[in-house]
Amino acid sequence: MKPNRLSTKKHTLRFAVILSALILAGCASTQSTTSSTSASSAFSTVSTEESGADETDSTGGAMNGTIGSVIEANLSFKNKDFYIDYSTEDTVKIDLSAPKEADGVKVSGSTVTITEAGTYVFSGTLTDGQVIIDAGDEDDVRLVLENASITCTTTAPIYAKNADKVIISLPENTESTVTDTVTGTDGNDELTAAIFAKCDLSVNGTGTLNVNANANDGITSEDKLKITGGVLNITSADDGLVGKDAVLIKDGTVHVTASGNGIKSTKSEADKGYVYIGGGTVNITAEQDGIQAETSVLISAGEVNVTAGGGANGEQKTGNAMFGGAQSTTTDETLSTKGIKAEAALDITGGTVTVDSADDSLHSNDSMTVSGGGITVKSGDDGLHADNTLTIEDGTIVVEESCEGLEAIDLTINGGTIDVTASDDGLNAAGSAVDGGFGTAGADTLTVNGGTLTVNASGDGLDSNGALTINGGTVYVSGPTSDGNGTFDCDGVFTINGGVVLGTGSSGMLKTPTTDSKQNTISVSCTGSAGDTVEVKGADGNTLVSAVAPKNFTNVMFSTPDITEGKTYTVYVNGTEAASETCSGVVSGATGMGSFGGGPGNMGGQAPNGGMGGQMPNGNSDGTTPPEMPSGDSGMTPPNGNSGTPPQMPGNTSDT
Repeated sequence: MKPNRLSTKKHTLRFAVILSALILAGCASTQSTTSSTSASSAFSTVSTEESGADETDSTGGAMNGTIGSVIEANLSFKNKDFYIDYSTEDTVKIDLSAPKEADGVKVSGSTVTITEAGTYVFSGTLTDGQVIIDAGDEDDVRLVLENASITCTTTAPIYAKNADKVIISLPENTESTVTDTVTGTDGNDELTAAIFAKCDLSVNGTGTLNVNANANDGITSEDKLKITGGVLNITSADDGLVGKDAVLIKDGTVHVTASGNGIKSTKSEADKGYVYIGGGTVNITAEQDGIQAETSVLISAGEVNVTAGGGANGEQKTGNAMFGGAQSTTTDETLSTKGIKAEAALDITGGTVTVDSADDSLHSNDSMTVSGGGITVKSGDDGLHADNTLTIEDGTIVVEESCEGLEAIDLTINGGTIDVTASDDGLNAAGSAVDGGFGTAGADTLTVNGGTLTVNASGDGLDSNGALTINGGTVYVSGPTSDGNGTFDCDGVFTINGGVVLGTGSSGMLKTPTTDSKQNTISVSCTGSAGDTVEVKGADGNTLVSAVAPKNFTNVMFSTPDITEGKTYTVYVNGTEAASETCSGVVSGATGMGSFGGGPGNMGGQAPNGGMGGQMPNGNSDGTTPPEMPSGDSGMTPPNGNSGTPPQMPGNTSDT
């Protein structure tokens, strides 16, 4: 175990430990105007309304006036946010190659200004010119881009200066392009994007829009930016999409290549500064954060693919590391290169999320909840990290590569299927204000109540600076080969009260549960090599649990509801009997350091002969390091070699 990693990151540990068999992914939900009900009751259907107040009635990330999770039921999409056939409407057609004045249209040189509400259809090429929307405060202005090309070398090519809402529609089988060269200004206001709106901005349709932002950001709204359709290809010198109040994506295909952040929302208010993805496909390649929200992020449907900072093996960029800050020329700080980052809450309830990031793949400065969907990540640091609480309710999570797989002060697994590969700790509960040093229990908690958890860790497998509790679920942990870490480790009380648990690893820092656990556990000295099949059988010959070990091991620890006092249990390695033990109590067989935080006079566990370390398995008390893992072994095969099948319970397999 190491001290609090939330404050001391080990960036040097970036070597890969790749899983050998798995990639489980959830299916993206069907995209439609109205999303399907999410897995969690806290997130219900997104509404589409034709009348009533616009987004001002949405509370977004607000919970009782404080910043919290984005509540999907509060996110409103009006009919006008979605594509409407404009052929039946009264429209004003403008040929940008030779623009002329019309009702609601003023032309001055190469500047076209829209002054009234209405639908304006643009076609042709405007070279080194600008389209300005300067309408009334209550006006909705719709720009239909029908194979239009707008370039500007002096300012933002499209500038929504004033309106209630601007809608950009992309008709089917059309392709339009917007290109800038420099960041423009309007008085004291800086127009920091190729498409810049001071009002709400929506993009819809099925056509294609290419945005070449050579100066700064691609598309920016100082209010809400909504995308409900279209194919958007954004290449930006800084950020790709920015909605200061919020960015909401309901459908469409968005490709972002950004030298800054991919998608960003920046207002730190209770009902603003959030990012919502409820459908469509979002592909981001960013030199900094893929998605960054000043408050919260919610992903409930769709497909999200992010590469940040060059990926897990990319080099850390330098510059201004302030949250949401712009790139700086300074080189004394490291830029944030996280996949998806939220200041308050990061919630995933559905869809598929794939992240390859130089820093944390999924990160929240407060809380994170996963209640559905499929997540696959590669990280140069943590796979999933929350500064406060991380809760897994359901879904599929695969951490293919990480320094630490899952990390938070309070880490709770209630369900789902989770596979973690880590070069340091697999799961780590650390970072509380009252955090344990060596031998001192902290306030951190790691609790497993359900689900299927498979961990392949070169450091500690399951590590808590406070309490470590397993109440249920199926847990297989391949711990370290070195004696400086343990398969299970905690500074507080380690209890197993239920579930199916199998751990293989080294014996030097062996930690066994305390005797106040509610389920019996057996630990045996047993050596094996990477790729060996470990199988535990009862006296009746039935298999209790089995798995293929990805690394060498000198100890096997197992616990199931079927272990009964007085009965003998045998461990087989590749079908050959390797060790047996008769259950004599709550903890039987080889024991090690025990659990810190026990009663007076002992360390809380069962340490043989009254010693803290006790006798090491195989009679080795000197902490001898077991053989190194054979070269070429790439990771772990979950129980029975099937990435989606939990360890076999009694009666589920025939005798071997």
